[in-house]
Amino acid sequence: MAGLKTLVVLMGILIIVGATVVVTTIVQRGGMLAEAPARGAIALPAGAKVVETRIDGDRVLLRIRLAGGAERILVNDAKTGRPLAVHDIVREGPGR
Repeated sequence: MAGLKTLVVLMGILIIVGATVVVTTIVQRGGMLAEAPARGAIALPAGAKVVETRIDGDRVLLRIRLAGGAERILVNDAKTGRPLAVHDIVREGPGR
C-alpha cells in the first residue's frame, strides 16, 4: 500500500511539472507571435501619386505618376522600405 501511495504522489508531481512546461511554452510562443512586424516607410516625391503596386518576393514595386505627369518605378525592400532601385519610364515616339 505504501508503494502505491508513493507512485500516486510521484505521478501527481509529474503532472504538475508537465502542465507547467506546457503553459510556459504556450506563453513564450504567444509572446513571439505578438511582436510587431518590421515596418518601413517609402518616401514619394512631392505631388506624386501611386498608380500601381506589386510585390515580388521581398521587394515592393511602385509605379508612380509624378506631379509633372512623368512616371517612375520605385523598387523597395518589403520589410524596411529601403529603396533598391529607381527607374524613370521614358515614352519613345516619333522624332526621338
